[in-house]
Amino acid sequence: MAEPLRILGVGDAKSRHFARWATRLAERGHDVHIASGRVNPREGELDGLHVHQFQDLDRLLRVPLARRYRMAPALAGLARRVQPDVVHSHYLLPYGYWTARAGLEPLVVSPWGKDAIVDAWQSPEAEKRARVAIAPERARAYVVNSQALEDAAVRLGAAREKFHRIFWHARIDAYSPDRADRGRWRALAWPDDAVVCLSLRNFRPYSNLETVLRAFARAREEVQELRLFSSAGGGWTRSEFDRLAADLGIEPYMAVQDVPATELPSVTASADFAVTLADVDSSPASLLETMASGVPLVVGIAPSLDEWIQEGEGGELVERHDVAAVAAAMVRLARDPELRRRYGDRNVREVHARFGDPTAQLEEVYGEVLGR
Repeated sequence: MAEPLRILGVGDAKSRHFARWATRLAERGHDVHIASGRVNPREGELDGLHVHQFQDLDRLLRVPLARRYRMAPALAGLARRVQPDVVHSHYLLPYGYWTARAGLEPLVVSPWGKDAIVDAWQSPEAEKRARVAIAPERARAYVVNSQALEDAAVRLGAAREKFHRIFWHARIDAYSPDRADRGRWRALAWPDDAVVCLSLRNFRPYSNLETVLRAFARAREEVQELRLFSSAGGGWTRSEFDRLAADLGIEPYMAVQDVPATELPSVTASADFAVTLADVDSSPASLLETMASGVPLVVGIAPSLDEWIQEGEGGELVERHDVAAVAAAMVRLARDPELRRRYGDRNVREVHARFGDPTAQLEEVYGEVLGR
């Protein structure tokens, strides 16, 4: 792009994905402002950004009942002060809804996945708000990361000709098979011949971690070398996860660590295979990063995931709640190093062929929106 832009993003600053969108643009020299009700506590992840907390825009935004009346004028006031060249709203509810109500322009909209595919259809009121958030009369462009997400947004009223497929939420450049370090498994006192299954998802009901644990316990009965490593960094079902692991007697054969972002490439590349059984997602960053690391996958059949992994192409496709099928897929991969290598090589080729330069693609969208 010929000249830097001033960009205002409205979203959840506690989200690593939102931070990635903002920082990749700031690193390119753009003046990036973000407005959010929450701030990411992870050190350094918001460096170089102008952060505006909702609570500081208007003291009444600290009051839940007043928020619905004050949010739109507060965001409009922020836009008048910042004078952005372009506004980009992330996630439909509540951030996209508030941005649309504030009338901020020129507007780019990004539904993320569960918000458009599931949450928008939970109730008539949710659907009404999501249709406002999608801003069909005002949005100049939509940025999504999967066909499934585009289709869901179109059902909410978005015009299909305005869509751009960009994988802005992932940074695969740091991920590579070369980052593998088996020493981290020895540090857990796991044997040198351990076959490590990496669980990618956080502690949430729709991650189906119960199925992962039950399948792992069954697979270990056949492959004693199996170990399970979870890199979950958050969520609200951790206590249920821990109780089930204890009940199944698999605690000695697994580990759970909130891995710092700088160590994730090494952890991912060191796994023998990975498993993800989420009910819904849209080209999740963890999936793309695992593929870039040359790691094969056990993937639950769900919207957008089959856009990346097909049966026999990069991994094993299974029904998300079928413990026996998931266990059988784990056993197949654990017993067949050549199959793992073939799937892993395919995943590296596939993700790099499709990923492109997300920052340059975002700049092209903003330039189009501004008529440049």
